[in-house]
Amino acid sequence: MEFIKERGIEHSLQISNLEVFTEYAIVVQAFNKIGQGPTSEEVVSVTAEGAPSQPPGNVALTTLSSQTISVEWTAPPAETANGNIKGYKVVYGPSSKWYDVSTHDVKFSAETKVEIHGLKKYTNYSMQVLAFTNGGDGVRSGVQTTTTYEDIPGAPQSVKALAMTESSILVSWQEPQEPNGRITQYTVYLREIDLSRKTSPKSFKVNAVQMSYHVDNLDQKSRYEFWVNAHTTIGEGAPSSKGTISPSSRIPAKIASFDETFTVPAGRDIKMPCIAVGSPAPDINWEVDDSSFVKSDRKRLLPDGSLHITNVTKDDSGEYKCTVNNKFGQDRVTHTLVVNGPPEPPMVILTAQTTDTITFKLKTDVAVDATPVHGYRVHYKPEFGDWEDKEIGFGAEEFTLQYLWCGQRYQLYVVAYNQIGVGAASPTVNTRTKGVEPTVPDARSFLEVSAGSVTLHLNAWQDGGCPIIYFMVEHKRRAEKVWNLISPNVKPGGNFVVLDLNPATWYNLKVTAHNNAGVSIAEYEYATLTVNGDTLGKPFGGGPHDAEGKLAGLGLPSWLDLDIIVPVSATVIVVCVGILVVCVAMSRRKAPPLMNPEEYAQFYGAMNTMNGRMMTMRKDGLPYDEMGYNPPPNRKLPPVPGASSNYNTIDRIQKVQRSSRPRCREQRCA
Repeated sequence: MEFIKERGIEHSLQISNLEVFTEYAIVVQAFNKIGQGPTSEEVVSVTAEGAPSQPPGNVALTTLSSQTISVEWTAPPAETANGNIKGYKVVYGPSSKWYDVSTHDVKFSAETKVEIHGLKKYTNYSMQVLAFTNGGDGVRSGVQTTTTYEDIPGAPQSVKALAMTESSILVSWQEPQEPNGRITQYTVYLREIDLSRKTSPKSFKVNAVQMSYHVDNLDQKSRYEFWVNAHTTIGEGAPSSKGTISPSSRIPAKIASFDETFTVPAGRDIKMPCIAVGSPAPDINWEVDDSSFVKSDRKRLLPDGSLHITNVTKDDSGEYKCTVNNKFGQDRVTHTLVVNGPPEPPMVILTAQTTDTITFKLKTDVAVDATPVHGYRVHYKPEFGDWEDKEIGFGAEEFTLQYLWCGQRYQLYVVAYNQIGVGAASPTVNTRTKGVEPTVPDARSFLEVSAGSVTLHLNAWQDGGCPIIYFMVEHKRRAEKVWNLISPNVKPGGNFVVLDLNPATWYNLKVTAHNNAGVSIAEYEYATLTVNGDTLGKPFGGGPHDAEGKLAGLGLPSWLDLDIIVPVSATVIVVCVGILVVCVAMSRRKAPPLMNPEEYAQFYGAMNTMNGRMMTMRKDGLPYDEMGYNPPPNRKLPPVPGASSNYNTIDRIQKVQRSSRPRCREQRCA
């Protein structure tokens, strides 16, 4: 149920978080302070289509020929289609380059099967299948692989022949660019060129691992034509280009090998050929990156002139040149050695952050690194979450992590990988998405009070950049101590009404707003209206109080709390007063006693009747009774200080003393 309060004739409300491609019935009902009105007529509506949330199942690949593969699958479950499935897409490409999305092709199909034609011969393919609706492409199935059948090979590359002696030649070649299968052998064809007659070629079978063949017993005066064919299990392939040569007694230095690039994983052994011919025998010299070759335990020259390196490392990568020469000529071949290993760790450079995304660029930390990178994988986690990882496609210069938690700290690092393995991790990067906790609104904009209810305008809350997930509403009378839970999960947006309140009564309200960045707690004090609609003084007894302290609305520090300050202050005051009382009492005990007004008057009178004579005093400062002092009856003494009496106290004391003596019988007293 959604609440909305608007003024006017036309009203609108957007209902969110609905399921895709689902039929909903909607009614509208108005209410006011008196009660609820009738509901409107029911309206039925269907939400828009979405992309399928599950992939097609049971994907099966069947090789039909050297260039055709059949693909079959089953539709995703109907409840996960999220719309009407319009068709399917089969994404395919060579497995060796599958990491490069630019090598992918797509085949559309309205059925749950399709045949893909025009593929490369004897090539391993990777394929995925997805369903699509008007809402977009669905989830791809897992990667399935299969290999097309073998076929006859293409022609060998770069065939050449070199004279070795007066009666022999050396024919060498490179394997076909399109082998179309596993090469089982080569056939070298040699035919004597004779214009006077037609001659048949001779053929020589050569093992597949041997890339040259020595033909002897030739006529020095004749000229020969040669070519090479490759074979697979299917048959013999197309011939190479043809060349001609004649044996000779003058043999300049030549190299039968070809310029090549050798790409090998680290730790392997490599042999770079430099097969030389010539008479006299040529000198062979190797250079590495334009520097003279230096022998070592791992690097040595073989008798045939080839260079052999064991347990290669990335440091061995470079350009290797082999030069041969004799007095009749000189020749050179250049090999490039690329040593592959796990890629070097990339450098992660942050470029942007939003409330739910982090964007970064990747840069290779090494200036020159020939090691290929097939892709990256980013590992990331929120501050109090678990590690997750995502694939970064080949060739991506910038990548964005999406669907992150708003206002959260994140850690991330990236690893690069290729067909050899996974490289070391990049340094961990600490960052955070944008957004803070919800902002507490003022009571006047948030609360609308009536005699029997209070309406909470939830849109008054500012989400701090992170969408509010839900509210928790608690309520109580002001005199009560225990909060009553009204609702633990109020959806954001619209209004929320707390009903069944008493008129002219003070209440406390606590609202807790949750978003991914944190929690904000607000407390409000308000009074419901009287039955006549009047207010009890100020409508709101207090502003919003956050979770840190109840003085947030006053702009005071969060560590100040009246619940703590008032008792502590009262205690301090009581202690201070007690100390003061004790100090005063102690000081009075130590000081000599002061005379009261009567004692003062008595002492003053005595001093005036002594006529300069000494007077004997008691310990308490008063004159002894033995003085026998009787004041004149007609003398007026000074009044007692602070009293209304106009007679001397000593007379009164003497009278009291006389009157206090026990009465005696006249005969005894006489």
